[in-house]
Amino acid sequence: MELTPREIDVLNIIVESYIQNASPVGSRYVAKRSSLSLSPASMRNIMADLTEKGYLAQPHTSAGRVPSDLAFRYYVDTLLKPDTPPEKLQATIQEYLSRAGLELSGILEKTSKLISDQSSLVGMAVAPQSSSVRWKRIDFVPVSTGLVMAVLVFEGGMIQHKLLEIQESVKQEDLEKYRNILNEQFQGMPLYEVKQRILSQIELARNEFNKLYERALNLAKEACGEEEQGRQVYVDGTVKIWDSVDSKDLESMRELLEFLEHRSELMDILDQITRARGMTVLFGSQITGRNLSEWSIISSPYGIHDRTLGVVGTIGPVHMDYSRLVPLVDYIAKMLNQILESRT
Repeated sequence: MELTPREIDVLNIIVESYIQNASPVGSRYVAKRSSLSLSPASMRNIMADLTEKGYLAQPHTSAGRVPSDLAFRYYVDTLLKPDTPPEKLQATIQEYLSRAGLELSGILEKTSKLISDQSSLVGMAVAPQSSSVRWKRIDFVPVSTGLVMAVLVFEGGMIQHKLLEIQESVKQEDLEKYRNILNEQFQGMPLYEVKQRILSQIELARNEFNKLYERALNLAKEACGEEEQGRQVYVDGTVKIWDSVDSKDLESMRELLEFLEHRSELMDILDQITRARGMTVLFGSQITGRNLSEWSIISSPYGIHDRTLGVVGTIGPVHMDYSRLVPLVDYIAKMLNQILESRT
């Protein structure tokens, strides 16, 4: 339902007060903070209209009003004026991520910790699906007689290792030939497509008596593996959320901890967020199967050249400081983009 300018002004005051204090807001407080020059009685009428429209709730008859999910959605989508992260914080983020290592797994693990440290809430980072990452190169490193380590490197710094058995007659120069053939064939191709191409090309190479190509493809097939690897979710700072909730609200905390522990549920909602593309704020009442009405998720996707690979974000109480945390998560996601794009 459309809101009048007066209702928007009152709603903005109530939401921002609730974010700051996490307690019901009364009409007298709104009257003092508003520029409308209205009496508390007039404010009560406006607040009653907002309640009727579903934007406010009244926990107790004599208490003030609290914002509903609808109010927070309106605030985030319409009224929020996010602050740009201070230059000092931007420098801290850049320096921290620049020292996070070369492998994407290490970078994402440190990203979840960075978000948690800066938000004092839960930090999350979701790795790409293994089948969607793009082939950059493969190397074969001899380990011992009959054993070689296959090192698959994907765009953005993901690395996959696998120990393979080979015939003792295979020499170092053979491995170099295999490597060159495979890298020429599969450069920039998603892993799921690589696997499909390998299966179709092995039979073709066998029929054409191209033993060199066939051996290279068989090594690549073993290196890539047959099973789809589950997506890794890095979560940090779970203990910090104890400081953000009322000690009486232990049931809400239990629901959140169970949600974080059951990674399949967490991945379902994070996949939903990833598909949305762009900065997303999701309120707990939108998560089916769990009573997470007191929580919300701020998230932003990261990737390479507009191709989404995963998502980073934070989970906290519904009254968290969106004006600070939305730009924080967004900026960290953009820094990840820069790191990954520099490696393509």
